[in-house]
Amino acid sequence: MQRSGQAARSVQGVRAQASGSTPRLGRAHIGAACRRPATLRGSNSAAFGQRTTFPTMHVTVQRRGTHVIVCAALAGVEKSTGEVKALLDLDVKPEQGLVVGQLDNGFRYVILPNKLPPTRFEAHLEVHAGSVDEGVDEQGIAHLVEHVTFLGSKRRENLLGSGARANAYTDFHHTVFHVHAPVTNNMSGGKMLPQVLEALEDIAFRPEFELNRIEKERKAVLAEAQMMNTIEYRVDCQLLQYLHEENNLGCRFPIGKTEQVKQWPAPALKKFWEKWYFPANATLYVVGDLDRDVSEVRALIEKTFGKLPAASIKTDEVRALEALDPNEHGPAPATLPPPAEGSNGVDSLIKARHPVRPPVGHMVGWGPLRAGERPAEVKIFRHPLLHHYMLSIFCKLPISPMTTMEHLRQAFMVRTLLSVFRFRLQGRYMAGTPPFIAIDLDISNSGREGCAVSTLTITAEPRDWAEATAIGVQEVRRLQRHGLTSGEFERYRTAILRDSSQLAEQANKIPSLDTLNFVMESLACDHTVMGHRDAHDAMTQVAATITLEEMNAIVRSMLTFASDYGSEGKVLDEAAADPSKWAHLGPTRATSVVACMPAYVDPEGQSVGAGASGPARASLGADGHLDADAIDLAALEAQARALDEFEVPEGAIRFDVSADDIAKVMASSDLEVEPVKDVTTPRHLIEPADVVAMAEERRPSFVPLGGEGAAGSATPEPDAFSGITQRRLSNGIRINYRKTDNEPKAALMRVIANGGRAAERMGTGPDGFGAVVVGTRALSEVGTVGSWPREQTESFCIANLIDCQLEADEENIVFDVHFAVGEGDTGLCLPFELVHLMLEQPQWDGSAMDRAKQMFLSSGRSVQKSLERATAERIMNAMFGTSERRFRDPSPSEIDALTLEGMQKSVLSLFHPSNIEIDVVGDFDAAELEACLLKFIGTVSPRDPALVAPITHVTADFLAPPFEQRHSVWHLRDSDERAAAYVGGPAPARWGPFGDYGPLGPHPDGVDVKAPPVFVPATAQAERKKSAAELRRRHPLYTSVTLMLLTEIVNSRLFTTVRDTLGLTYDVSFEVTLFDRVRAGWYSVHVTSHPDKIYDALNASVAVLRDIAVSPINRRELERARTTTITRHESDMKDNSYWVGLLTHLQNDSVPHKTLQCLRDLKIMYEAITVEDIYHLYNNFNFDDNHIFTCVGISGRTAPEVPENYLTGSASSEDEAPAAAPAGPSLSPASLFTALMAAAQSMNIKSAMKQAGGDKGSSA
Repeated sequence: MQRSGQAARSVQGVRAQASGSTPRLGRAHIGAACRRPATLRGSNSAAFGQRTTFPTMHVTVQRRGTHVIVCAALAGVEKSTGEVKALLDLDVKPEQGLVVGQLDNGFRYVILPNKLPPTRFEAHLEVHAGSVDEGVDEQGIAHLVEHVTFLGSKRRENLLGSGARANAYTDFHHTVFHVHAPVTNNMSGGKMLPQVLEALEDIAFRPEFELNRIEKERKAVLAEAQMMNTIEYRVDCQLLQYLHEENNLGCRFPIGKTEQVKQWPAPALKKFWEKWYFPANATLYVVGDLDRDVSEVRALIEKTFGKLPAASIKTDEVRALEALDPNEHGPAPATLPPPAEGSNGVDSLIKARHPVRPPVGHMVGWGPLRAGERPAEVKIFRHPLLHHYMLSIFCKLPISPMTTMEHLRQAFMVRTLLSVFRFRLQGRYMAGTPPFIAIDLDISNSGREGCAVSTLTITAEPRDWAEATAIGVQEVRRLQRHGLTSGEFERYRTAILRDSSQLAEQANKIPSLDTLNFVMESLACDHTVMGHRDAHDAMTQVAATITLEEMNAIVRSMLTFASDYGSEGKVLDEAAADPSKWAHLGPTRATSVVACMPAYVDPEGQSVGAGASGPARASLGADGHLDADAIDLAALEAQARALDEFEVPEGAIRFDVSADDIAKVMASSDLEVEPVKDVTTPRHLIEPADVVAMAEERRPSFVPLGGEGAAGSATPEPDAFSGITQRRLSNGIRINYRKTDNEPKAALMRVIANGGRAAERMGTGPDGFGAVVVGTRALSEVGTVGSWPREQTESFCIANLIDCQLEADEENIVFDVHFAVGEGDTGLCLPFELVHLMLEQPQWDGSAMDRAKQMFLSSGRSVQKSLERATAERIMNAMFGTSERRFRDPSPSEIDALTLEGMQKSVLSLFHPSNIEIDVVGDFDAAELEACLLKFIGTVSPRDPALVAPITHVTADFLAPPFEQRHSVWHLRDSDERAAAYVGGPAPARWGPFGDYGPLGPHPDGVDVKAPPVFVPATAQAERKKSAAELRRRHPLYTSVTLMLLTEIVNSRLFTTVRDTLGLTYDVSFEVTLFDRVRAGWYSVHVTSHPDKIYDALNASVAVLRDIAVSPINRRELERARTTTITRHESDMKDNSYWVGLLTHLQNDSVPHKTLQCLRDLKIMYEAITVEDIYHLYNNFNFDDNHIFTCVGISGRTAPEVPENYLTGSASSEDEAPAAAPAGPSLSPASLFTALMAAAQSMNIKSAMKQAGGDKGSSA
């Protein structure tokens, strides 16, 4: 149960790029795939190889306040086996602030104070029951019970308006009810913690199971199943089914089976609830900035949950349940042992939580071969909508709880292994045009599945399947056979320790939600929860004990599941003959292999589908290997039966790769696996002597913000309110920076240039449309700068924790550099060396261009077989036509026509000093930063004016097409029935007066913008009210702030009406797209539903937009939106990325209204906006049928009949002025009900009836 729709940032400067993920220079997220490090069965160090006697020093430097702390570890020194064993046998130190307890009735609780975000806390109630506890005729009942208990609670409803947000979700192993709340109730001023705990107690342990609530939530669950029913979820289903073929995780999915969900009566739901919802089967987590001592929190938990009686069950009932097949009837509840005395006469037992969750057995991939065991069979899933070939090789291992230093040591080695593999694949990816899209290795624990899983995922174009598979196996085999080089080992050991040190410094800067989720997952895996600083200290100690031989023993053991498929017996014999070369668990082996691929391809081997290939990295990461919330086995079976009914496109041929074909490639002994050559990591990308010479030659300096010769200081003081410092360099580059310890010892630098798609030349040609966006991607694909080889640049970035991303959007080229702030002689210099070379000496390469082109072509091919993307594309065509392309990707013909020279010319004509602004936010020394700005940024050479592209005014003209083109319906042939609809239309631009889309000049008030009063009493004189309104509406932030608040209000009404009351959808959202430089904006509503309900859902969504005129927004709605928005803003203020967005364009001449005053007044404006201001904005929208655009996309075997006059809203003549309440002759029953319901909330039924019936004076 997740509510959709997030408001756009009001003054953020850059919009996210929508198409594809961008490769990054310098992968600094060390071992990111192993976010919760996998741990293996413990063993003392004697099981590993001999230790080296060559000493090396590992050093980390930290600054805490005014103190500099140096942590050094002497590694590689001969130690006695006893000393090492004594260290590794130690238990790790638990988090000191974590309190774990249990009440007399078995109820468990976890408390952890956490200061971020301030004055807010998280309270999550975990019930240890999920879909894996269902019987064969209960599939989906855990999810439905969650809905009924949560939304049926009256005490949950009392949280509305308090500033709290509540929701719930169901997974395999648990159901979680969560509340995110302020310490103080926004409405009553009372303390929230008691109220939140009472609500959670009411939700889980006092449900009413009212029939109307059950039917309402039955609709919601069925709608959710329809929304989830995509090609991606079918791939999830297949992967999960074969990964856990031996237990119920492979066939009990949280979404359940829709035919069963439709039928359960209330007693069935209550029976499941009674079986699993009892105190001893629940755990409460309270994490946050608590307003009381931990002892008081414990007392409050005891008061709220201690009154619940312990659950008992008749002994004969337990015996009867234990005798049933758990695969058919679900597991029996666990019970506590009976009393020792007189146990034979015990009539009932106390119910308890299962000691192992989830209660299933796993077939693991290590140890001796079982009798008759053969290599895992390759299973194939074909579907016409799949676009790529994706092979997943799985190896399941048991979770070993991380409790000792030895466990931490092994996790450190696994993290190193993952990092090295990623670096090597990145090298192969950058070499020429590789025959694969991605090759990923992941090793992670999953509490939700109760096992650890190693996964090799290979994704490629269908025609390249064999070569891609061979490369994936070859690279795993190379690493498995030869291990890490000494350089890789030292480089990544040092880098991981630096990463750990940085995380330790940020220990008090991690949001409570992230902290709680980490604690919950750690406890599910029986790990000891460690504090970040303690974990870093422990990692420093264990890193010093690891040798290259021991590291490679882990590598050899962990990778055999993919490197030696088909030779499992032979490898076990090799390990038995020489166990010193292997880690304690010996060789691993694949437990399942799944290939997902398109059913048909064209003669060139390209898919004729163009849907997704599956989740791969997204769903198989550390948060759980599969997105099981989105699986419906019945739908999978239906699409399998319907596969042969798919209408094969003309010229397509069946993609007949067999399981044997894939197995032969995986097991091939012909793959050459020579060891890799080591890479030397440069200490600098620019030698210090060259930096000095360059500065002496070019003489960089700061100049007044207005430019050379302008009035004012060249080094003005920081802004007193925001702490922002502004500078301008003599070469024209403008600088905004802010020092903050939000992320200690870390910083983010954004290099941004005006341009993007808005600067592209329309038309086809070498430098035609697409030259900037594809060219920027090509530049990113090169992966290096200056004269350095890519491998050395990558190594430099990894060693110094520098992570870069280069991309272009509609109006900018953006180069983001995340980096660790160093100490000593390098300090801030290293990331600035990289940025200087990117601006001064970018590298261009033909193979990088080819890869960039292929990514855009692949993305374009996928659009028309994605229901949502294709529907969105059609409504964009209706709004802007096919000639206005700036808001969409280039076409294949435009991409093919681009040349490397044309793209280079287009990008560099924008990426030059006079068109660049740099924003820096982080934990740095301001004097050191300014020195780096002068040395590295101020020395960037200006571009020849003849090679510079002018920055012109760009807007977007909305078309006025005929009604039938404005409102369209299309059909996607598919075996599953789904539907999606979009509503769109013009919206005010972010900056400037409503309705003004022309070039924007300076604000009328200049820099002397006055902040409005936050509160004007209702009894104030009219002149005072008028003056306050004028101040608000003259303010540069007025449009963006009112748009954000309106977005929150509309989303709340959409959720309440279309989803909750009418049950027409589970996913509906309103969003507004805004820009800084481009003088345009538009809104969109996205709603998904079943084809039978999509037109009602569309009409209900449009009615909500219109009904704002007849069911007035009340102050409570506005206060709720205001609280949500301000809370989000204050929370985001702790994030460097958010601050960089606030700084972006503060000195941009094309965005003259964005100034430091905007940032000072942002919260004031949120607090000052009134209901009248929201309607002032609302009246600039026109939601009648002749002004909105709609597109309905429906998938299924055949195109359904389109209802006549399906859009039953209002129409107006073209010469009518935009009205707040467009009128029409009639509303559909759904729309009428919507208007009545919303109006009744504000006692405006009479107005609603008049509006629904039509005003006799309005045009038809």
